[in-house]
Amino acid sequence: MNGIDVSHWQKGLDLGKIKCDFVIAKATEGTNYLDPCFASFMRISAKLGKCMGMYHFARPEKNSAIDEAKFFYEKTKDFYGKAIPVLDWESEGKANVKWAKEWLDTVYSITGVKPMIYMSEAVANAYDWSEVANADYGLWIAKYRDMKPDKNYDMTNAGNKPSVKWWKVIAMWQWTSVGRLNGYSGNLDCDVFYGDRNTWNAYAGIKAEPKPIVPKPTTPTKPTETVEKTYTVKKGDTLSAIAKKYKTTVSALVKKNAIKDKNKIYVGQVLKI
Repeated sequence: MNGIDVSHWQKGLDLGKIKCDFVIAKATEGTNYLDPCFASFMRISAKLGKCMGMYHFARPEKNSAIDEAKFFYEKTKDFYGKAIPVLDWESEGKANVKWAKEWLDTVYSITGVKPMIYMSEAVANAYDWSEVANADYGLWIAKYRDMKPDKNYDMTNAGNKPSVKWWKVIAMWQWTSVGRLNGYSGNLDCDVFYGDRNTWNAYAGIKAEPKPIVPKPTTPTKPTETVEKTYTVKKGDTLSAIAKKYKTTVSALVKKNAIKDKNKIYVGQVLKI
């Protein structure tokens, strides 16, 4: 899937005029900054049926991971179960992997949704991210081949896919910051997500709607018709012999056939057995 990430720098962008499968909007930074365009980007994305994400720009050099995680949650809590939470790891203090892990763990413990982490290919390979990768926090990686504009998600000149040490798979690649899309005149960060909408929803903690169980149509069964067994009397027959043959009794035959004299039956008489 192809999409974009945005912030107040794209203020005025009409999401209804551009083509994208998903939108990731900046929500917060540090412990006191809320992006002024966050709510509107999320509201419009939801209205348009886009897959959504929301990110926090970390300031590990200034604040504790727990404080920043709680601030992010308070400003984005209406969107859990609707959007993927992301930690944007590109400020000073990039070597503080422990801080990043604590932020991710805190958001996960509060919401039950595992955030992704965003970083450059260089940062992903410069430090030991094994604890983060082994905890199954998805990776959104940034790598640009150049700063030449790329139009409408044409990745012909995107270069080689990023290569990282600690993650077995890359969830998403931000491959240009100078993407151009029909319907908007400015530059855009363009991303490719390696999955479909169901995969995105799984990252976002969106529970799939249970499919209604439709009962299979049943073919009505016809009532079983009881076929009455009969016997036509032959020469030499006696009622006792007939009763013995059909494993019944003389009295039962007498009653069923309204026979007045059990010793008198005639050839050709049809008896109900």
